[in-house]
Amino acid sequence: MPLLKIETNLPKDQIPEKFLLEATDMISSELGKPASYVSIQVCPDQVMSFGGTTEPCANITLNCIGVVGPEKNRKLAPVLSKFIEQKLAIKQERFYINIFDIPRASCVWNGSTFG
Repeated sequence: MPLLKIETNLPKDQIPEKFLLEATDMISSELGKPASYVSIQVCPDQVMSFGGTTEPCANITLNCIGVVGPEKNRKLAPVLSKFIEQKLAIKQERFYINIFDIPRASCVWNGSTFG
């Protein structure tokens, strides 16, 4: 159930057309989850600043069941950061990524929890 949510001050027209599909493929590959389980949400046009300026920036959250943790997060951090920088042209020092391991019983899909 990976959910990647990106809140950014980039205008909607600066989000590449294929970004959602490319992000799905990257998350699926990195976390070993089927693409059919991956959800990507981009919230453009946010009124936000980072470090006192309104240059392109973002707040990013990745929620997932069971595959994230200290070791995986250290490996995922540079991959996800480079992906965001390359695909959205937001410098790595202009966003935070928060990664959360969601308990199976706290996630509902198709009318029931995952555990």
